[in-house]
Amino acid sequence: MSSGAGEVVASPPSSPPASTAAPANGVWRRMLPKLVLSLVLGAAFVWLAQRGGVPLVPRAESMAKVAWWAVPAYLATLVVTHFLRGSRWRFLIAPYQKVTIKESILLNWIGFFAIFALPLRLGELARPALSRIRIGTRLSVGLGTVAVERVLDGLVTSLCLVVALFAIPRRVPVDYLSRTLPYYGYLALAVFCAAMLAIGAFLWKRNLARRLTERVFGIVSPRIGKRLASTVDGIAEGVRSVKDPRLALPFVLETLGYWGTNAFGMWVLAQGCGLDLTFPHAVAVMGVLAIGILLPAGPGMFGSFQTFVAAGLRLYVADSVVGDRGAAYIFLLYVCQSLFITAAGLVPLLALKLSIRDILSPPAEPPTTEPPPRPS
Repeated sequence: MSSGAGEVVASPPSSPPASTAAPANGVWRRMLPKLVLSLVLGAAFVWLAQRGGVPLVPRAESMAKVAWWAVPAYLATLVVTHFLRGSRWRFLIAPYQKVTIKESILLNWIGFFAIFALPLRLGELARPALSRIRIGTRLSVGLGTVAVERVLDGLVTSLCLVVALFAIPRRVPVDYLSRTLPYYGYLALAVFCAAMLAIGAFLWKRNLARRLTERVFGIVSPRIGKRLASTVDGIAEGVRSVKDPRLALPFVLETLGYWGTNAFGMWVLAQGCGLDLTFPHAVAVMGVLAIGILLPAGPGMFGSFQTFVAAGLRLYVADSVVGDRGAAYIFLLYVCQSLFITAAGLVPLLALKLSIRDILSPPAEPPTTEPPPRPS
């Protein structure tokens, strides 16, 4: 494929070399214990949701109250939401390699599907692996970009939740999980603030972080120390865009647009389901969901998704309404997101002739040499 001025378009993917790709049986054998654990966690979340009076499949009377336009309107917002969610990554990878908006969206939509489909959030490794396969970036650089994305997303959503908890009057729910949400929100905000400070430290004292890693782990094994130090250096390379305002500002703006559209879509669907939620209420429920599904869970986030949306709704809506119109809302929210993420991920995955095994076992990176000294 030809490349335009100022951008690099990835060449067609090639199959991983036989010497570096793990056999399919080995990949799935390693996956099996994680899958079993994730199914147990998913079953626990399903039990929590049903114990709270929220059926996984709502009653026909509840679905009959949903307006005809609710699902099409929500699906329209999902297109914009996931466009922004996928396109913003190009700013993070730009210091290392420029990619087109199309390539950024394709790689990220496959990655989002992997996060959704694989147990215990193992799909978080998919995008670094995909960027390694498609555009040749180091895995550690890809991990660095994902780290920045996750930290900023966590800051935005936890801040939304904490502000909403302070600013919007809420009920005193009977449900234990809903009662503990404020503390969970404060903890999440503190963790993501600390993570952002850690990213700043990587940028400020990159050489120092590399040397300390090599020396500390080199006590056990010099080889392991050098390998981990190289990984730390690669992650620092992946967060380099943060200190460039020309890259950081549009990334932040698209992130805010992504989360704003996400909350707007959740509000639109709530109106269609007859729930008396304002836009700030939808922002709060979105914050609860976003923070809640960070916890390891089963494939499709089934169980945890329903549990945390219901917990967020109970902060503002009576339990009887959550079990009726709320159940229809949760069901449609989950089904629409699941179908969209699956279709948006599988189509490019098949078009690029990749498989989940390719993502889980990308080609091995060539040995890296000691980088030239940089100002600390």
